[in-house]
Amino acid sequence: MRVLILGCGNIGSVAAGDLSREASIELVVADRLEGKAKAVAERVGRDNTSWLKIDASDASELRRALRGFELILGFLPGNLGYGLAEACIDSGVNLVDISYMPEDPMTLDERAIEAGVTIIPDCGVAPGLSNILVGRSAQELDEVHSIHILVGGIPAKAELPLDTSSTGHRKTS
Repeated sequence: MRVLILGCGNIGSVAAGDLSREASIELVVADRLEGKAKAVAERVGRDNTSWLKIDASDASELRRALRGFELILGFLPGNLGYGLAEACIDSGVNLVDISYMPEDPMTLDERAIEAGVTIIPDCGVAPGLSNILVGRSAQELDEVHSIHILVGGIPAKAELPLDTSSTGHRKTS
């Protein structure tokens, strides 16, 4: 399976390290900053991982770059998330995206279904994982009257895996 990680910041670079351990995946990491993508691929240091320079704000460049992949993992800023989802639909590629986009991704539902593409938007920690866990928990209960999800945000003193400044990547065994 060919997988593209788009966005080589703190979260995308950690995901690259984790995903690269799966030998059956051909992983490509990409960022608009060539040096960033190259550095992540070099830190990962596995034969199944390479890098590309892709500017996700350029719609035509993005659509061309997505072809040939089976899955895109989006780790871009929120203002680029909706455009990435549209590009994935137009390119016929599935997407799991962590950006919390200002647009409503559900407006793309019909287009995605028609294209045979799965788009999983807003799949970060919160929103994302928190919502999945709450939804699953609610299914297990007989009755739910209300649900409140509180998010703590970015910690004042970042530690791994959020803080990668000292090592450049998360330590793995």
